[in-house]
Amino acid sequence: MTAMDESSDESLREVEKQAEEIFKCERLLHSGRETSIMSNAESSTKPLQRTGHVATAYKNGVLVWGGYRETERTTIYLPGNELWFYDTLLEKWTPRSLAGDIPPGTSGAVAQVLGDAMYLFGGFLTDRNTNQLYRLDLTTLTWELVDAQGDLPIPCDKMAGWTYRDCLYVFGGFGISPRAGVQRPADFVFLHDMQAPWRGWSNQLVAFNTQTNSWSWPMYKGTAPVARAAHAAARIDGQVFIFGGRHQQIRLNDIHRLDLATMHWTGALRTIGEKPRGRSWHSFTALPPFRIVLYGGFSQTEEPLSDCWLFVVPALTWVRVEVQLPPRLWHSACLSCELEVIVFGGCARNIFQQDGIQAEDTVITLSFSPRSLYRICLERALRLRHVLQSQWPMLPPSVRDTLYLMHGNTQGSRLDGS
Repeated sequence: MTAMDESSDESLREVEKQAEEIFKCERLLHSGRETSIMSNAESSTKPLQRTGHVATAYKNGVLVWGGYRETERTTIYLPGNELWFYDTLLEKWTPRSLAGDIPPGTSGAVAQVLGDAMYLFGGFLTDRNTNQLYRLDLTTLTWELVDAQGDLPIPCDKMAGWTYRDCLYVFGGFGISPRAGVQRPADFVFLHDMQAPWRGWSNQLVAFNTQTNSWSWPMYKGTAPVARAAHAAARIDGQVFIFGGRHQQIRLNDIHRLDLATMHWTGALRTIGEKPRGRSWHSFTALPPFRIVLYGGFSQTEEPLSDCWLFVVPALTWVRVEVQLPPRLWHSACLSCELEVIVFGGCARNIFQQDGIQAEDTVITLSFSPRSLYRICLERALRLRHVLQSQWPMLPPSVRDTLYLMHGNTQGSRLDGS
């Protein structure tokens, strides 16, 4: 047997082994896995540890901005002129420098992408809340402070946000007392914090129209959720679901639905099956076509949570995912183009402890279906590069370039999705 025959047999065994793994692994509800950020890269090529940051999916990856980290002596807000891009296919981080109207570092803001623009709203600065809105042009990496018209939201942080058509929506949050003279829905509520009476929880629902650059407080029907903060929202087509959050001293486990076409709130939904514990600072990520992934958070007893659940929308049913994951709270979670939930950062300990909170810098990938054939082929070609690399130049340019990027011959990942 020649050396070429031995290589071919080895390649065949590798392919057969991979095929067996595909059928055995990544079964529905049992495929969460934790991966270390850039385990094959130097420390300078990954973001600093952080919590309270924002993250949003964009083309072939995830954008991460802001947040804060703590030392024994001080709280450090991450700079507003820095954006990180995580390529979910290459599993590599790339920093990008930003220009323009640089926003100050914040925690608890909301970020959403519409087209090639990322909108950043609100959050907490070092000493106050803000209701400023910034727009980042993702083609030029330039910030713009939006001169928004209309009735602005209450300055706040820890609210939930989503997009629908040409609008950015904001719900709830913890912020300063609302000003008078704004027409709001009849059941709008602002609950003052007894320990800091100039701040409190609200159930504000405000929409920003990106075509007219204006804010409005849409009128709605039905029963809106009670005032809350540190909750989460997920949109499935024309319906958005709100879960959990903190309402004064209570961490909730209720779920509400808003029909965005009719602007009708359902009130708390009656669900089937065991319910997750009440929590705040969790993630709630839409998994098309009809599921939502709940992960982590902070319990009523101030315990960092590590459980994972699926909410099945048509059946209004909770299903617990029997998988071991590390605890996380005030992390970010985004759906990748491969339909995996990409979790980054956050805390793994009680955030109220006074000994300096150690934020996280790991990526956790939650998979609920087998990987695509394209991705499997790329990984096989990379693993067998000692046999196949001489043939890579004959592949289609996009496939060839991706393989070279995965192999590390080119620095960084592309933000443009090409």
